[in-house]
Amino acid sequence: MKEDKDLLKKYGKKNPFTVPEGYFQNFNERLMEQLPEKEVISEPEIRTWDRIKPWVYMAAMFVGLMFTVRAFVGEQRLQNAGTETETENYTGIPDEYIDPIVNQTMMDDYELYQYLTDAETNIYN
Repeated sequence: MKEDKDLLKKYGKKNPFTVPEGYFQNFNERLMEQLPEKEVISEPEIRTWDRIKPWVYMAAMFVGLMFTVRAFVGEQRLQNAGTETETENYTGIPDEYIDPIVNQTMMDDYELYQYLTDAETNIYN
């Protein structure tokens, strides 16, 4: 606070910056005269290919994604083909053997239904 009072005593509250008389009267006109002329740039013509290109790229991306997924799923099916022969031995079990097994698991009909509906469909083939 003491420094502020010393500065006020030394320099006062008068604004040291001044502007010449009439400086802002024609300021806009003088500024516009000093600016370079603006070049008129015409908008480029949009060709049909430029409009279609994003859609073609997106379609190509989805086709590539589809083939990639098919490649991985196809490999899994080939790997699972060997395991399906092992499970075929169990599909011929008669109901008279299955009923005691289900009773031992203590599942009621609803839980058994849930289990069978949540299971993969390829085990029923």
